Amino acid sequence: MITELEIRNDTRFPRVITTMKNGLIAVGLLLAAVPVNLIAESSEKGSLSGVWEVKISAGGVPSPLSSIAMFGQDGSFNTTGNTKFSLAPPNQGIGNERGAGYGRWAQSGDKEFSLMFYVPLLKGGEVNGYMRVRCTMRLSESGDEFKSHECLAEFLDANWKVLDSDKDDVTGTRLETP
Repeated sequence: MITELEIRNDTRFPRVITTMKNGLIAVGLLLAAVPVNLIAESSEKGSLSGVWEVKISAGGVPSPLSSIAMFGQDGSFNTTGNTKFSLAPPNQGIGNERGAGYGRWAQSGDKEFSLMFYVPLLKGGEVNGYMRVRCTMRLSESGDEFKSHECLAEFLDANWKVLDSDKDDVTGTRLETP
């Protein structure tokens, strides 16, 4: 015969095990999340990952072109900014607006990064050519600024034939993000 004490102990034991199991799972998840957040915060300053304000001093343009650029942790890159711009001869027929830029970046040395991206050039709202940008940038000691070491912008027609190129100076300032 089962006594009342045995019934109480029998139903309490599974509840204690379930409560302890749920508590250990919660602590494990918390401990797993903390290092990931700390790694993301500490590595961002030594990398281009994040959102940047970018200024481009292009050949023949009196004031810098401004844009916002996103360097993804996976090496992806996208940018948008001044859409209306003037191309110097012989390129003025290619376009008078630019679309958003898309490409990839990778670390190539100590605080040095390589970037290549493409931008459609528009004339009358239609893609009429492309711009291909190849750039090497150096990150500042603080990790909050970069400057181009080499930056080549090539202007291509709709068939991807290089028509012209110029060397640009590019600077970037990291923007705060959550």
